[in-house]
Amino acid sequence: MSKVLKDPVHGEIELHPLCVKIVDTLEFQRLRFIKQLGCCYFVYPGAAHNRFEHCIGVCHLAGKLAQAIRDRQPDKINDRQLLCVKIAGLCHDLGHGPFSHMFEHFVNSFKGKNWKHEEASRKLVVRIYGHLKKEFKELGGLEQDDIDFIKDLIDPPEGLYQRAKDGNVEQKKDFFLYEIVSNATYGVDVDKWDYFARDSLHLGVKTSFDHDRLITSARACTDDDGVTHVAYREKVLDHVYEMFHIRYTLHRKAYQHKVNKAIELMISDAMGKANFVVGVDGYGKEITLSEAVDDLDAFRKLTDQFVLDKISEFSKEARELVDRIYKRKLYRFVGEKRIELQELNDEETVTQQEKTIQTEEQLRDELVGEKEGIKKHIKVQIAYFDYGAKDKNPVDKAYFYTKNEPDIAKHPDKLEDVQSDCLMMKPKYIRVRIARVFCTEEAYVDKVKALVDAWNP
Repeated sequence: MSKVLKDPVHGEIELHPLCVKIVDTLEFQRLRFIKQLGCCYFVYPGAAHNRFEHCIGVCHLAGKLAQAIRDRQPDKINDRQLLCVKIAGLCHDLGHGPFSHMFEHFVNSFKGKNWKHEEASRKLVVRIYGHLKKEFKELGGLEQDDIDFIKDLIDPPEGLYQRAKDGNVEQKKDFFLYEIVSNATYGVDVDKWDYFARDSLHLGVKTSFDHDRLITSARACTDDDGVTHVAYREKVLDHVYEMFHIRYTLHRKAYQHKVNKAIELMISDAMGKANFVVGVDGYGKEITLSEAVDDLDAFRKLTDQFVLDKISEFSKEARELVDRIYKRKLYRFVGEKRIELQELNDEETVTQQEKTIQTEEQLRDELVGEKEGIKKHIKVQIAYFDYGAKDKNPVDKAYFYTKNEPDIAKHPDKLEDVQSDCLMMKPKYIRVRIARVFCTEEAYVDKVKALVDAWNP
């Protein structure tokens, strides 16, 4: 049977009976112990909310947006698709490790590749289906093909738009469904809507963005190539800009707060020093913390507190770092330097230029120069502040419709009546890149400060 939950952000949330079964699995319950904002809890005491409630909120909003489109255009979404969208929202963050995004950076520093939590989310959806195959069939009428669909709703495959563009009528017609939970086309999706509202509430950051204003105007509209997108009435374009401005603000005030980043560096260093054994695979090989993403049984054990307790147990150096966090003897932020990008030529993008810009390790070498003795006491961390699309303005790629053409999806530059407003709302800088310098030992702060002053006149 369905279940009604009381949520501090969305009020009463009614979960489909199949979603209730998913929530009650061990794979989903683990999210109760993964902080939504990772180490931000050490900076903002109110940020104690977890991935568990965020995923339920995304499930709710995914269903709400899909149902709003269905109410206006009944032929666009069927019952099966609506349920799959809800499940994708519910399961989209199953693959997050301890301390959320920080764990991705930790794993990739060992694995030497770009592992994403979405990879684990896709695998865990398959695992849950294996546990609940009977329930998926009886409560939702869902089969294996629907699981593949849900996985792609969570993490749309690269080139999906091109395949839809070149594909059959059904592929073109259903493409908008992939823009509800994780919108790789232009970044407006229900995942952001929930964490903007939820994070702002718990951080105490006031915002004026209201996702309901977008939901009330959402339609499935067709572009010039015959592909259908989630589009919004042109009069809410300013609200879409507000959405991305809120993202920028939250990154500046919380997600990339310098103290938060200092704590992330300390926990990451502690995990690296311990890199303890989490489990054993089917062949008897030990699985370490950095390898746990490749074994779902090991991965399922990983929560924030479990990792903090274990790294303290397995390594004296790691335990000292964790104790320093509790005692507030943190890596000291010493200074920062804005990494300016050269003026672009007509064929260049900021992303192309950044391939030639120094890494964090190279920036540290540049800062230290010939004073190698102090290098081990310095950490350089690069912070990016943008609208979520690197050097691009995501609003330029968003889709809107007009009152006179409610089924035609248009980019802002095709909306003649709002051209002047668009130009005024565009930010001057799309991406800012800042190199931050931290000193790991208080005794060396003055020496590192002198290096930063010379490096950043």
